[in-house]
Amino acid sequence: MRAAIALAAALTMQPAAPVRLHIRVFNGSEEVTADTRVTLYKAGEHDSPVSASAVKAALDAAVPPGIYDAQAILEKDSRVVNIRWAERLVVMPYPDEAGHHLEVINFQTEFGALEVKGAGGGGPQATLYAAGARDREAAIPVRGDGYVLFVAPAGAYDVRVDDNGRVSWHTGIDVPRDRTRFWIAP
Repeated sequence: MRAAIALAAALTMQPAAPVRLHIRVFNGSEEVTADTRVTLYKAGEHDSPVSASAVKAALDAAVPPGIYDAQAILEKDSRVVNIRWAERLVVMPYPDEAGHHLEVINFQTEFGALEVKGAGGGGPQATLYAAGARDREAAIPVRGDGYVLFVAPAGAYDVRVDDNGRVSWHTGIDVPRDRTRFWIAP
């Protein structure tokens, strides 16, 4: 629903400001961005790319709001070892993202990603646990520019947030299969 509202709002604005799109790539819980080339296309239009990542770097580009497809090519020892398409990525100027949008592509489709930002901006001290099991972390936090990222098998999780010594628990946070969820820690 949020995507549909943002899309409708974006279509009524003229002209639309570009959104800074950042794509990180994982193989399960292992980050492989540095070994992956990413090419971005308008959804369904794979003849001419909108943007492409440099060798050994994440895709980081200012793009017009819209719906995109991305092709990720994983290379090891100069050989292609995996290719993955991420289709229909909605890139819009969501008010809570301040013009920056993160997408995670994972070569293992049973995984998803949770991007966590603090209510005051920035990446909070957060820990991810399987729902109801708070004895062992479910994923290692990966720090980004103003966020904390968790890449884990799709499912429900509990998130522990430590805000300057004030600890809060948030239960039933969904990590969607094959998508990136954006969540602002209260």
